[in-house]
Amino acid sequence: MDGVVGRARRRAGIVTLLVGSLMAPAFARPTGPPAADGPDAVRLAELRERLARQEQRLCELERQAAAADAQEIDAQQVAVLRAQVRAVLAEPALRESLGATALQAGYEKGFFIRSSDDRFLLKTQGVLQFRYEYYNTHSRNRYLAAGTERDDRSGFDLSRVRLILSGHAHSPDLTYYVQVRADSTQRYDAGVLDAYVNYRFADAFQVRMGVFKAAGTTVSLTSDSELQTVDRPMVDSVYGLDRGLGLRLWGHWDDKRFEWYFDALNSLRTVRGRTITPDPSELDTNPAVVARLVWNALGSGADLAGEPDLAHLAEPALNFAMHYAFNEDDGDPTGLRIPAPLLIRPHGTGAFGLVSSRGLQINQFGLASAFKWQGFSARGEYILRLIDVRDPAAPWLAQTGDDSTTAQHGAYVQAGYFLPIPAFERKVEVVGRVGVVSALAERVDCALEYTGGLNYYINGHKVKLQTEVTHITEAPISSASAGVATVNDEAWFWRMQLQIAF
Repeated sequence: MDGVVGRARRRAGIVTLLVGSLMAPAFARPTGPPAADGPDAVRLAELRERLARQEQRLCELERQAAAADAQEIDAQQVAVLRAQVRAVLAEPALRESLGATALQAGYEKGFFIRSSDDRFLLKTQGVLQFRYEYYNTHSRNRYLAAGTERDDRSGFDLSRVRLILSGHAHSPDLTYYVQVRADSTQRYDAGVLDAYVNYRFADAFQVRMGVFKAAGTTVSLTSDSELQTVDRPMVDSVYGLDRGLGLRLWGHWDDKRFEWYFDALNSLRTVRGRTITPDPSELDTNPAVVARLVWNALGSGADLAGEPDLAHLAEPALNFAMHYAFNEDDGDPTGLRIPAPLLIRPHGTGAFGLVSSRGLQINQFGLASAFKWQGFSARGEYILRLIDVRDPAAPWLAQTGDDSTTAQHGAYVQAGYFLPIPAFERKVEVVGRVGVVSALAERVDCALEYTGGLNYYINGHKVKLQTEVTHITEAPISSASAGVATVNDEAWFWRMQLQIAF
């Protein structure tokens, strides 16, 4: 009805315009019969010509009016269709009967594909770390045969090559995470590093199942791509629990002010053991247990997730954490290597040896704290490990000859600060760390680590360049990721690393 009235009004206006334009000249001149060849005849011809032009204009206006009417009708139809589509998407049963849900795609801390109803999400991320390392070591090593000569080492590695798939399925409460690696430490053979599903009953109570990092040391739980130094400290190589296969109960409350974790795992620092196998000794029946509590006293857990203070927090952030781990190894895979004093030494005294945890009962306690504020960050951790022999055939007993309770200690302190360079306030960071490990080897009170480094954050953690120099007085463990070639090395090494992440 509105369209009809609008068309009538437009046509009335057009007619009024034409009549006015034609009648104006007539009222401007006196009326009378025109002469055949006089001025009135000329004027009549002009009026006829003008009338023809106005008729053409009227036709053009009529055409435009019809087109406008069609556009108006089309707009109304589009609005009706949009309302119908919204109604369809809002009705799950009707939506499922019509076919697949519409998809959304884009980039938000990773490339993602999401269903329009947010029931499904797939996010893809990746990390590549290209590293150069120069490793200088003394020829003397009390773990090796006397007189053994070794050259320095130098070369390039892809220290980490990672592809991460994460998201949720059927509900935002049911999430999943899969991380595949092809690192230099694995000789670039691709394999699964993490694979788990997590269901959130409530923020304070969630369940995770699969392969994941044990809730042990704070530095071990920090993401590989958010480290402040090129790699983790020597302390983590000895006391870090790494990953396990099993079940986690966890949660947080009071706006993540408090966090709790409880893990029941097949074994520590490895996922190679299987339940059903021809060899029943491949995996014992004793689960490893790990528990962790975190109190975010200032700020939130998200503020302290990565090591550097990239956000230059206006308000200070501070947390305290503690963990406990227990495992009685009656036949687990040998993922956990333990520094031990050597009973028989090739030469000299005070050398470290490495044994598996087989036949041992391990109780480990840890305390940690982290702080960030205005570009400054600091963190520290202390670990105590108690070792008891439970099997006379334990490798520990064969190497040390000691069946009493042994206490081992480890600690580190690390700090970083963004230099206030104009136009580079959040780009250049200096880092320092001191670490210590005591395995109670004879005449070796402890192994010390000193690290100093410089970082340039081109685009936060997505693109960053890191370099550092580290000195270890006597390595209590060999670790490819920590950059230590052989146990007992007194080593200096310089590392430079470029990280690209998306």
